[in-house]
Amino acid sequence: MLTASKNLDSHLVILGPMGVGKSTLGSALAQRLQRRYRDSDSDIVRLYGTSGRELADLFGVAHLHEIERAVLLGALADPEPLVVSAAASVVENAAVGTALAARAFVVVLDAPADVIVARQAADESKHRRAMSEGELAALVERRAPMMAELADLTLDAQGEPSVLVDAVLSALPVS
Repeated sequence: MLTASKNLDSHLVILGPMGVGKSTLGSALAQRLQRRYRDSDSDIVRLYGTSGRELADLFGVAHLHEIERAVLLGALADPEPLVVSAAASVVENAAVGTALAARAFVVVLDAPADVIVARQAADESKHRRAMSEGELAALVERRAPMMAELADLTLDAQGEPSVLVDAVLSALPVS
């Protein structure tokens, strides 16, 4: 939710389900804003030497979600304004919600479950755990109210990346 404390010096955090296009949008925004870019999937590989999917297989999904929260909170602690693509699981943690509200302009990407499932199937990196359309739809539905509460801007992820970038840039608060 947009507050007076959010300005161009705030972090810009992209949230949404796996495969919605957070990394594509985040890296494009970082380039346009000339900011460093942090991606939770890449940070997890860098910190743990393995993918989130492998961590979930080894230690369980709850453990992966704790790691995803820690990774985002670490990024939000950086004094330099960043662009961050964060795992959707972070919205289920109150401390993360508080940190996002205080330190970030939050963009939520949304798309129908069938679109996200198709994107996941086309992803060859295999860093995401596989989910059926029904599982994904239920997860998205459960998290939707939390995403809406945190969102400063919500976008349909089916748009062209350049159009999404322009929409975010035009919505950013002015210092």
